[in-house]
Amino acid sequence: MTRTDEERRERQQDVTAVVLKILGVAVAVGLVIGLGAWLMVKALGLDSADTPGQSLAQVGPVTPLPSSALPVPGASDLPTPDNTGLVTTSPGAPATGALYLNATPVFVSPMERINLTGQWPGHDNESLLVQRFEGGQWADFGVQVHVNIGTFETYVMTGRQGDQKFRVYDPTSKTASNEVTVTVG
Repeated sequence: MTRTDEERRERQQDVTAVVLKILGVAVAVGLVIGLGAWLMVKALGLDSADTPGQSLAQVGPVTPLPSSALPVPGASDLPTPDNTGLVTTSPGAPATGALYLNATPVFVSPMERINLTGQWPGHDNESLLVQRFEGGQWADFGVQVHVNIGTFETYVMTGRQGDQKFRVYDPTSKTASNEVTVTVG
């Protein structure tokens, strides 16, 4: 054997040793991660096989949602609130084509969901800003909603107590909806 053959063999052995070391480290890291994940699952009780008898409880909404999603045009002669305090029809619904807003429920606790629904027929894909009456003027609330097939829906939550007035506003056409009042307390 010549010297170059020996050098090649030594180099090949060195490369093989390095590859085996890298492979060993990768296997060790994989085992550590797998063992750590298994221990976390056991410690947090996330493995349902070891906890027979425990099941998830059925949870319903804290506050019932409105029974009708959107106001019905021309339904002003129908009864308005039911005994849950939710508005199920649209009292004083505007004439066809007007921007209309409805809020449910009208009495909420601080940071409880206030559903805002409405209609603006013929104005699909318009972006509306939710505004609140603050300090004698309308201020953007930080929520946008888009009109889709003449209707829109979103929700807001506020910690500010007392009567809160909301409306939706289209900055492009400078059109505002009716105002709705929700009592937070």
